[in-house]
Amino acid sequence: MAKRKTSKPKASAKKRPTKKSGNKSGGGIAAGLLGVIIILGVIVSYYYTKEDPPTKSTDQRQSELSQPKRAIEKETESKEAARTAESKAQPAEKESKETNPDLPDYENVDAYYFTNSFDFAWPAYDVDDLVVEHEGFTLSYDEKNEQASWVAYKLEKSNLDRARFKRKDNFREDPLVRTGSASLNDYKKSGYDRGHLAPAADFTWSEKALDHTFFMSNMSPQVPGFNRGIWKRLEEQVRDWARANGSIYVVTGPIITNRKDRIGTNKVTIPTSYYKVILDIQEPELKAIGFVMENKKSDNELLSFAVSVDKVEEITGLDFFPSIPDELERKLESSISVSSWK
Repeated sequence: MAKRKTSKPKASAKKRPTKKSGNKSGGGIAAGLLGVIIILGVIVSYYYTKEDPPTKSTDQRQSELSQPKRAIEKETESKEAARTAESKAQPAEKESKETNPDLPDYENVDAYYFTNSFDFAWPAYDVDDLVVEHEGFTLSYDEKNEQASWVAYKLEKSNLDRARFKRKDNFREDPLVRTGSASLNDYKKSGYDRGHLAPAADFTWSEKALDHTFFMSNMSPQVPGFNRGIWKRLEEQVRDWARANGSIYVVTGPIITNRKDRIGTNKVTIPTSYYKVILDIQEPELKAIGFVMENKKSDNELLSFAVSVDKVEEITGLDFFPSIPDELERKLESSISVSSWK
């Protein structure tokens, strides 16, 4: 604080007044003392009226000083733990790949995640495709050929073990095919069987599902010797595989190379061949297999018709099980291990 002036300013030299000599010394001392007293009073008043900050205890000050230190220590411990975990994980990964050099990257894929989708068993489809969902199976109807281009479903051991309903051969048009399905009359006196694509025997666990397999949308014109022979044997084998593996996925359909041969007023195309694709995507062994059979009687061994799923895709133009991760799909569909299906 600047000191206040205690004496009057000097007058200019031109107008210096004449003062009385008797009061000069006493008056100056009194004025000086008064000024000092005033200054001291102002200083004392300022310090007494100013609010003092709250005092902190020694423990509080030590706690505050130690907080940054504890934060640094905690961060250091966290980083150290992360480095330790990382160092433990790296050798394990290296050892696993060294032990199994062909181990695929999909080893930790959650199969339940992608198989649980409602359309997992379906081949790839477009929004314009006429996909019809029935009890127990789904089909994509091909209006040009008046039959399904594929039927797909999951076949489970638990369902086969509780089979209790018998077929009633209730063949009829499919009311869910908006363009109209083939009719029973199309097959009369044609010389061809109404061949099931999704076999009735796969659905005897459900009266409704079994009944739905007799919709004409699930039928395809098959040579009797084929339908009642090699094709029936394949259907029986697939059920045995379902029992042995717990559950499998099945996709079946016709292979049409020309549309010249037809039957009925609806002009149902006669397929030259049929395909069936089977997928087992449960541990301990994931596998897939395809079959292509000519629409004719045959006494050959079933596995002589076995091909890779890729081969079936090449013939049909379909993409089977498209939601499977790409690497796993390539591994399953590119080749077959016939021995693993025996």
